[in-house]
Amino acid sequence: MTELKDDPHVDALTPTAPRHVDLARTLMQEIRAGHPPVGGLLPPELELCERLGMSRYAVRQAVQKLCSLGMLTRQAGVGTRVVSATPVSRYVQSMDDLGDLARYAQGTHLAVTTRNRIAADDALGELLSCAPGDKWLHIAGVRRGCDGKGEPIALVHMYVAAAYAKLPKLSGELAVPIYTLIEEQFGIKVTRVAQEIQGLIIDGEDADVLQVPRGSAGLRIVRTYYVGPTVIEVTTGVHPASRFSYSMSFQLSRAGA
Repeated sequence: MTELKDDPHVDALTPTAPRHVDLARTLMQEIRAGHPPVGGLLPPELELCERLGMSRYAVRQAVQKLCSLGMLTRQAGVGTRVVSATPVSRYVQSMDDLGDLARYAQGTHLAVTTRNRIAADDALGELLSCAPGDKWLHIAGVRRGCDGKGEPIALVHMYVAAAYAKLPKLSGELAVPIYTLIEEQFGIKVTRVAQEIQGLIIDGEDADVLQVPRGSAGLRIVRTYYVGPTVIEVTTGVHPASRFSYSMSFQLSRAGA
């Protein structure tokens, strides 16, 4: 795996956001600040146009973007209501296409220890489904409970495609998934998540960081996030077996139900 210094070509790959995406981001920030609060109504279109200096088309596109992210709902004769201060992800699990079988770890924080730009070698290219030499943003850290104390839960490595590598708030501690930051920054929506769970032996420095004896049993979880056919992020997490449990349930539904 070859580390790269700050490379202007990586930022050059960042898509230029349309005006309505910038507007959606502005509205999202205002909603997070409580203007309007959850349950409140967004100002009328014309008022938004005048205040923000945008066309009605741009305002409608921005509002639709936040509706698709689960933050707003529209009701004829009532208006556009805020239903969530953050984007809401809904992954449907079915027997036809299982998709992602587990939610992202909740109630935890990731202490970021590494952030660098890399070029994929052969092994990493296989993990990321990319060609050797392709550029990615690499973020690594240790996940702990919500108080940031106690034994580590997992050793995490995250790889973000170069086109989406310009992200804020990637130092210190992360309390939200990286894919959420990507969705917010670029106005896109993850359409599929593939997950693989592998057994492994935790050894070497990984065991030291996770505070387990070398040779301990563990699990490695790999999640690959797609927008359409394109991989935008791959996340790996190594979990000590003694600190991790995984449960799921399946319910068959009748055709037409």
